[in-house]
Amino acid sequence: MKLKTTVLSLTALSLAGCVSVLPEPVVPDALYRFTSTSQPMSGAPVSLPANIIVFEPEGSSLLLGRNIAYESEDGALSVLPEAEWTESASRLLQSALLDRLSLQASDSEGVAVDERLTLSAAYELHWTVRDLVIGEEDAVVTARVEILNGRTGGIVGQTFITKRESYTGRADTEGTRALIRAARGVIDEIAVELPGLMSDS
Repeated sequence: MKLKTTVLSLTALSLAGCVSVLPEPVVPDALYRFTSTSQPMSGAPVSLPANIIVFEPEGSSLLLGRNIAYESEDGALSVLPEAEWTESASRLLQSALLDRLSLQASDSEGVAVDERLTLSAAYELHWTVRDLVIGEEDAVVTARVEILNGRTGGIVGQTFITKRESYTGRADTEGTRALIRAARGVIDEIAVELPGLMSDS
């Protein structure tokens, strides 16, 4: 019985030692998002010719997760430990685009909806984010957008948009704010071009 107690005590000590060497979780200094109640999307009203489903953008998991990516001069990517998105960047971008497309003109015949709603629509918006990174002097966001026929799945329109915003200061603060401005610029341009891309069909 004494031997069993000794073995159990040694096992407990061993496990305690394992736990103590685990790295402490990194807590970011700040969380960011592309739009909020205090900083809503703005721009000219959009006139949609029909309903369209806006899908969550695709792309690298590094760029579209909660981490904020920094790109050095030699193209190497790293993660900023001091800043994060409030949720996945892909979900934030989708929400921001839906917010922007909700600013509709009085003659708009359609609405933009989330793909998770079980609704059919004449069109679908699919997009791929190629860049969502902070560099040493500027932040860049690049997206390829494709508009599909909701019934046939054929491409009826597409565009490629890049926005850059320069900054001075720390990458995790001023750089992240520049990245948000660039992302909002891309979203605004998508909204402005969308009615024309839909009418191309």
